[in-house]
Amino acid sequence: MKIVIVEDEAAIRKGMAGLIPRLSPAYEVAGTASDGGEGLELIRREKPDLVILDIRMPGMDGLAMLRELRSEGNACRAIVLSAYSDFDYAKTAIDLGVESYILKPVKVRELEDVLRLTQARIRQEEEEKIRYTPGKAFLSALAGEVEADPYVRKRLKEEYGLVPDGLTGIFIIWLGKDYGVYSDRVRDALEPLGSRSGLFSICALERKKRQLVLAALYQVEDQEKAQEYLRKKAAPMLSGLTGGKAVMGLIWCGGLAGFHEAAVRLCDVLDYSLTEGTGRLIVYGERDREVHTFKYPLELEAKTKQALLQNAGELDRCVRRFLDYCEEGHFPPREVKEGCFRYFNMICHAAGEYGRAVPGASEMSRWMEEILEAVTWEQIREIFSRLTGSLEQEGDSGADEESLLVRKARKMILEYYSQGITLEEIASRLGVSDEYLSTRLKKETGSTFTEIMRTVRMDKIKELLVSTNMKLSQIADAAGYSDPKYMSRIFREEVGMLPLEYRKIHL
Repeated sequence: MKIVIVEDEAAIRKGMAGLIPRLSPAYEVAGTASDGGEGLELIRREKPDLVILDIRMPGMDGLAMLRELRSEGNACRAIVLSAYSDFDYAKTAIDLGVESYILKPVKVRELEDVLRLTQARIRQEEEEKIRYTPGKAFLSALAGEVEADPYVRKRLKEEYGLVPDGLTGIFIIWLGKDYGVYSDRVRDALEPLGSRSGLFSICALERKKRQLVLAALYQVEDQEKAQEYLRKKAAPMLSGLTGGKAVMGLIWCGGLAGFHEAAVRLCDVLDYSLTEGTGRLIVYGERDREVHTFKYPLELEAKTKQALLQNAGELDRCVRRFLDYCEEGHFPPREVKEGCFRYFNMICHAAGEYGRAVPGASEMSRWMEEILEAVTWEQIREIFSRLTGSLEQEGDSGADEESLLVRKARKMILEYYSQGITLEEIASRLGVSDEYLSTRLKKETGSTFTEIMRTVRMDKIKELLVSTNMKLSQIADAAGYSDPKYMSRIFREEVGMLPLEYRKIHL
């Protein structure tokens, strides 16, 4: 408790200044003065919690000094000292809101009791003030807990002009990953907005987990003028302050009771920045730009699957084309984010099908969840960049090695040759044309699809001839030939002898 002593008698003044700190380490004597005029300047400068003052002093007396302080709005607590037990003095002191009236000579025990009681009252008042500050009221309302105490509601109205059921605005400044960089600047810039505009009062609340600063607007004089001020003055200023990173939204509600629900609704529409861009004020219930129905680009999906079988550069180009289409199309954010989710999932699934090493299920799930929660295109592009980057780490085949497409095709030939799988069927499963697959096979292996298939079948026939006692009809069936005679003819063309001759030689 910070204390100032104003007493014209030097012995009493010095004695109390030395005694009070010894009564409790919580008591601090911030200064002493010998008359009311000097005391007035000292109190204005030090802003103490308590003033101990004499009534009769030369020049300005104690009560005149206290009356001047009250006229200035200074509500510091006061204890009056006097050698006079005159009722009029006591009445005037009580009217000026003093804590106690102590007659001289002051008894130590009496002073100690009065100081202890005064400190207790100050603490109680501070605790009560916390209950009825706008910050406390709005934080509680944000959590869905509306202040119902009539006393607190009255104090909010009388001291801060906050009418619990009055028109209230919620102005959100979302900063994303740049929250730590800009949150303090944004909060400091918000504080003077209310007084500068003359249209509302403002209370800024930091929401670190949501990566945003929330400003509650109250004492709103004119809703339309306040909204235009935020749109034309505040939003451009905050956008410039954050390097264009901020996404800003505004919603109105009918006071503390609707505060929580309104804040949730506003957070849910911040993703309209995907349509309207950052730096603009998104007003709940209003759309500044026309949106179009999102049509998922199936043709680009097919090209992306082909790109997965070619090289990272082609995949990056496909992803950029998809995201450019989404960003430039002015689609409803929910539709376009669902489209991004589908495209992302397709890439992961196709990459796995084509033998690529893809991120783990939990990591992919987290990335896809981030897509649905994204507020800016920068976020979505960064997520896709992470995915394509992880696929590139596997390493693309060099010019002298088989591409992923050819390796996948050869694997399918080995797996399904006995079922008579065709080039067209393999190409369809790999998401490419049969002409393209045929060209890649010839270029990278030096053999056509038919030649590769025949080599695989001949190797299987040789294996079965030497390692089993199977009949030719059984071997033909196992190698994918429906006619044993046709198999024997092809075998002789490739090996230079009939199957049974080969068996005799290698037994």
